Amino acid sequence: MNRIASAGLAATITLVCQLVNAQQTDNSQQTASSKRNFSGALEEVVVTARKRAESIQETPVAVTAISGDDLRAQGIVNTTELTKSVPSLQINDSTSTQIFIRGIGQRAGLIRQDPSVSVYLDGIFIPRADGQLLDTIDIDSVQVLRGPQGTLFGKNNTGGALVFTLTKPSEEQQGYVEVALGNYNDQRIRAAYDFPVNDDFYTRIAFNSHRRDGFIKDLSTSNNQSVDRLSAIFQTRWLISDELTFDTFTFLGKIDERYPSYHCKLVNENALFVNGLGILWPGDTDPANPRAYKDNCAANDRDTLPDLTTNMGASQRQTKKLDTLMFGATFDWALSDTHDLKAIVGYRDALKTGPQTNSDDAGPEEYQKAVILGEGDQDSLTLELQLNGSVMESRVDYTAGVFWQHEYKSETFLTSDPIIGVDAVVLAGLLGGQYAGTPPSLLPQIIGTPLPIVAALLPLDTRQNFEIEGQTSAVFSQATWHITENLELTVGGRYTEEQRESKLVTQIADNAAVSAIVGADPRFNTLYPDLAIHTFNGAWLQDPIRIANQILKNAVGHPDISSPLSAPKYDKRDSTFSQFTPMASASWFVPSEWLDDNALNSLLMYGTWSNGFKSGFLEPSGQDGLVVVDPEKLENREIGVKIDAFERSVRLNIALYSMIFEDMQLITVKTDSANTLVVTSQNAGESVIEGGELELMWIPTAQMMVTLSYSNNNYKFKEFVDQDLTALATQGRSVEIDRSDEQFPVSPEQTASLGMQYTFVTPVGLITPRIDFSYKSEIYLGFDNGSWDVRHTNPEGVYSDAYTLVDARVTWNNNEDDLSISAYVKNATDERYDIGAVATGDSIGTFAQALGNPRFYGVELRKTF
Repeated sequence: MNRIASAGLAATITLVCQLVNAQQTDNSQQTASSKRNFSGALEEVVVTARKRAESIQETPVAVTAISGDDLRAQGIVNTTELTKSVPSLQINDSTSTQIFIRGIGQRAGLIRQDPSVSVYLDGIFIPRADGQLLDTIDIDSVQVLRGPQGTLFGKNNTGGALVFTLTKPSEEQQGYVEVALGNYNDQRIRAAYDFPVNDDFYTRIAFNSHRRDGFIKDLSTSNNQSVDRLSAIFQTRWLISDELTFDTFTFLGKIDERYPSYHCKLVNENALFVNGLGILWPGDTDPANPRAYKDNCAANDRDTLPDLTTNMGASQRQTKKLDTLMFGATFDWALSDTHDLKAIVGYRDALKTGPQTNSDDAGPEEYQKAVILGEGDQDSLTLELQLNGSVMESRVDYTAGVFWQHEYKSETFLTSDPIIGVDAVVLAGLLGGQYAGTPPSLLPQIIGTPLPIVAALLPLDTRQNFEIEGQTSAVFSQATWHITENLELTVGGRYTEEQRESKLVTQIADNAAVSAIVGADPRFNTLYPDLAIHTFNGAWLQDPIRIANQILKNAVGHPDISSPLSAPKYDKRDSTFSQFTPMASASWFVPSEWLDDNALNSLLMYGTWSNGFKSGFLEPSGQDGLVVVDPEKLENREIGVKIDAFERSVRLNIALYSMIFEDMQLITVKTDSANTLVVTSQNAGESVIEGGELELMWIPTAQMMVTLSYSNNNYKFKEFVDQDLTALATQGRSVEIDRSDEQFPVSPEQTASLGMQYTFVTPVGLITPRIDFSYKSEIYLGFDNGSWDVRHTNPEGVYSDAYTLVDARVTWNNNEDDLSISAYVKNATDERYDIGAVATGDSIGTFAQALGNPRFYGVELRKTF
């Protein structure tokens, strides 16, 4: 691990030692006046990171476990909020879901890409990123596993896993109701109740409704970044016999809310769409001083608008809808005292409506669009068989099994640009350098004209219907050999095969038909139908570019598609990706007799070598159809220590790691064979991630608890070769550029959190104030090489600033422990920070920024019965 991370961790460990040395006297002065059981010791936390229940302090895995009670104590109501307290975890929820662990994640929410971080609900894999951000309804616990999960967990991945476990039905009739009200008309109600049918069959139903007005007001609309979610879970538990248990859950979810709207900041005036190509946009009336594109961005600059206000124009589409049905069934059969067979079946059906974004340039004009049209289907079926047991007189514990998944998904994606304008000399240069098929006789005609020229030099519309059928098959095994009472060795491996069948239907703008529409207007003269090049019988002051686009839009009459489309082009490809991912781990429990004369109660040291794999996929690349993007592979080397000390009032866990990341899948901008700019994916060669994580829990007195976490991740590309976009777009030449000096995007290098709570015992109950601090260092949000080039001259255009969020909460519990009332405030300092932002320096030249949540406050009441 690098020296910065080592120094930070060393300083933190020193601080911990100083604190806990001072607390031995405090612990001896604790009283038992409370009606509650304040023992002054941390409870044992049981995790299933190795597919069997074991203490977190005896598990040689970097894992954070949070119980349902702890989620409520921190006021966590959605998966997104886990990012505040879990080290190395970054979750953004803007127009696409982004979950990153240790800098590894998926930036785009397109269906063709598998998530780098897997999410499970009661053992069922949730395959699509837009369904992974669950409300924490009826959650008994959540485990965050950091590092590649290449052996035991159902879907192989490179980043890690979030494992949610539901509260199971009880044999007693019991339940709760929780109601919360807050600013921005926040209304939340949750309830659950257990209905035992008889001594062997139990049921449980849980309900969640959360609504909140949006906090972003756009000058053309309102209520952006709102919340409107309904969900219900019905569970059953059937104790078929002493050996057989059958659990099921059915989840119904409905989301109907609004995406965040963006601000815009100009990143690079030399970007292709700004000044790089010399083109003009609707609104430009002086070819010697083109300003429309820059003014469009400036009209939505955060620095010039009122707080929490955007200006994206009337054409924006912010509606977000997701209807989900999910079913899971787990059959658990105790074959003997030492062997257990588990079968897990899962089904998920989802229907999604909503855009990625409506304006890539983030301004009020409808210049560029990237929109998901209609409804997208998502269907998946999974089956997992696990055999768990012990052999050799319990000297060896093992898990073996198979995993299978079938998934179907569809999506219709539209990208659009307007007809643009060009000066005659500029157009002649572009045609000569880029469009090789242009008739030579046309160039003198263009150069000689004194009239304004409009043309379809950018692709007016590209509509792509994408269907994918995928099948995953895997066999896995892992075994732990307890060599001695204190020393164990674990080895395992998984072989995964991913099959992908992709169908793509592409329709592009029919420029000849565009020319027929525009050329029919007497104000325009057709020069070259293949690129819809026209001259305008007038002056630039009349804004001929806007006139031509309005003629076309009126003729087509479609709310999203602005040009007639050509005949569909069909493409179909099959690909298979496979990988074996082994792991090995050694752990040593320091003998208890060695610890008798010091403050340590337990000490585990471990070293792990593990591997991860994320499937490749087929990517549409403009007019070239489907191209293959290779799988990701990751090798992780990790060491760690887990300590309980001072009568188990202090718990300290540290992990240090170095990961080699091959063929990282990245979104980028390229050109297709027709020299048209397209957003596509590529592999980044090799990169290295080095870092460390620390988690501390401390009970200085019986009524007080302190939690601390810290992570430091340093990301470095070692091999990342891209193409110079300007040379591709203007000259059709392929010029390699080295991007290996760039930072990883989206993830901060450093995160930290500090939580403190104290429980006052009073005659009328317990009063518990709590405060939480969450820190994120600055985050690089560049998309391309051009963004990295301007980081020194315009850093505010490619970085989000470091920020600290402060949450506070005070809770009263009655003496019967069946009623609680909480008052809370989140982001108490009303900090402004970015989520889901992206800077694009080479092509569109803008920084689109979405704001995170402002100050929220409210009250919450919970009644159990």
